Amino acid sequence: MADLIKTYSVRDVCRMTGVTRKTLFYYDRVHLLSPYSRSGVQGHKVYDDAGITRLKRILRLRNAALTIKEIAQILDDPACDIPGILQGAIVRAQTEQADTEEQIRLLRELIREYREPCTEKTIKEE
Repeated sequence: MADLIKTYSVRDVCRMTGVTRKTLFYYDRVHLLSPYSRSGVQGHKVYDDAGITRLKRILRLRNAALTIKEIAQILDDPACDIPGILQGAIVRAQTEQADTEEQIRLLRELIREYREPCTEKTIKEE
C-alpha cells in the first residue's frame, strides 16, 4: 500500500509558519517555493512536509538578510559558494550597522542641539 502524503492548505501553512498568504504566493511566483499540488475544482494550492521544511529554510535565510536570489542559489544550486554568499551578507550587515551607528550619532547630536533654546544659531546646517 502506498504511503499517503500529508498535505496542508495555504491557511494551514500560514498558521504553522507565521507567513502571510501574500508572502507564500510571492515565493511561488518567484519560483522559490512551489506548492506540492493543487486540489479541488478551483485548484487551491497545497503543500507537503517537504514544502514546509523548505519554507522554514527560506524563512531562516530571509531572517539572516539574504536576498531572494541568494536563497534560491543556496537551495537550488549545488555548485554555489554558500560560504561566499553568507560572507557577502555579513559585509552588507556590517555596512548597514555602520550606517545605523552614524544615524544614532547624528540623532544624539541633534538632541544636544535641540536641548538648547531653539534659535537660528543653535541649529547647525549641513
